[in-house]
Amino acid sequence: MNIVILGAGEVGYHIASRLATEGNDVCVVDQDSERLQVIADAMDVRTVCGKASYPAVLKQAGAAHADLLIAVTTNDEVNMLACQVAHSLFKVPTKLARVREQDYVRHPELFGRDDLPIDKMISPEGEAAKVVMGRLNVSSAQDAREFFNGAIELVEVTVRPKGKLAGLALKELPDVMGELAVYVVAHEHNNRWRVPKGDTVLLAGDSIYVTVEKKHLDRLMKTIDLAYQTPEGRNVMMIGGGRIGYLVAKELEQAGAKVKIIEFNAERAEWLSEHLNNVVVIYGDALDRKLLEEENIDRMDDFLALTNDDENNILGSLIAKRYGVGHVVTLVNKAIYMQLMRQIGLDVTVSPRLSTVATILSHIRKGRIHGMASLADGQLEVLEAEALATSSILDIPLKDLKLPGDTVVGAIMRGNEIIIPNGSVAVKTGDHVLMVTTGESVPEVEKLFAVHLEFF
Repeated sequence: MNIVILGAGEVGYHIASRLATEGNDVCVVDQDSERLQVIADAMDVRTVCGKASYPAVLKQAGAAHADLLIAVTTNDEVNMLACQVAHSLFKVPTKLARVREQDYVRHPELFGRDDLPIDKMISPEGEAAKVVMGRLNVSSAQDAREFFNGAIELVEVTVRPKGKLAGLALKELPDVMGELAVYVVAHEHNNRWRVPKGDTVLLAGDSIYVTVEKKHLDRLMKTIDLAYQTPEGRNVMMIGGGRIGYLVAKELEQAGAKVKIIEFNAERAEWLSEHLNNVVVIYGDALDRKLLEEENIDRMDDFLALTNDDENNILGSLIAKRYGVGHVVTLVNKAIYMQLMRQIGLDVTVSPRLSTVATILSHIRKGRIHGMASLADGQLEVLEAEALATSSILDIPLKDLKLPGDTVVGAIMRGNEIIIPNGSVAVKTGDHVLMVTTGESVPEVEKLFAVHLEFF
């Protein structure tokens, strides 16, 4: 498949890397020759230096033969215009665009085949806000994702010293869970994630991803001595009232949380106070110890660091930890910081880059792939797929199924029934299957379901 990616920033880099690894013919366009050189040195793609919306530049990038155009430059207008040029001059069949300005996002009627020809608009702030709310909905977990229309929860928890999971081999997990059906689909030790085996032993400080029916999530958390709390009635302090902060504050306001926002920009603070009804907006420095104490940071249930500055977010989160806030969520944009967060005690992080990449990839993979998410800073992928009558995965007990390396079936939905699998379960036609795998194995997993990269 021929793919043109506009923008060589963090998002463009990671999308190009993933799609090139899967054997696609990728060309990356950017005005920054140094960024393009970094990409050219790291992966097998073509690069074109120039303004992404110019017809001559798009022609040089191969737009006339492109199956897909992904516009992820830092400029919304350039992204939208590039999609229009690609549609009008080069008849590119599918166009995705990153659009950050909420004034555009609030008007989806602008986008369509007969209007601005964008097949899918991606809002990084909107995607990041969804992830933040997922972290808050299960505040004792490091991460929480919903699949099968909310019927299955995939939660990340850390193995605590002297906890029920510490020192436990996974084959012994039923002794702790009793009749509660759960499945550990991923295990992290020393910052490396992998799909575990039955003899894998969980050590204090390790992390695991567990699949469980949503209706049994409270029971799971209680079984492993963790609390399951929704945002309603919780005291939440946020630093940063930018696009992401505003979207999260609106969601928390509707959920019944008691929210305080500290915003450094006076004009923005005034805007927030006018647009939020039941949120306390404070103009000030979020790293001011006196201000934090005056606003009772030590009584907060949750602390959300959502400014546009990674360093401020990290420092603010560490300060909140020092004051004893039990649940801290940190927004981090730079990839290098994501790799350090756990080492400094900040387990719950949100990356707009990763959430945007995952959303774009999930819309590229059509056919019978209904959902996709990245876990563990992109080390693992989760796919929700539908088994067709021609799928090679059918009617074989899972213990006998030959899956790609580091791949596991985490859950099956058969009609309205949720099945947490064991080795004797087999996939049937029409089942929805939750698969956890590595990025390299995604194409092989797609083949199991007779899925090809189709487009809408």
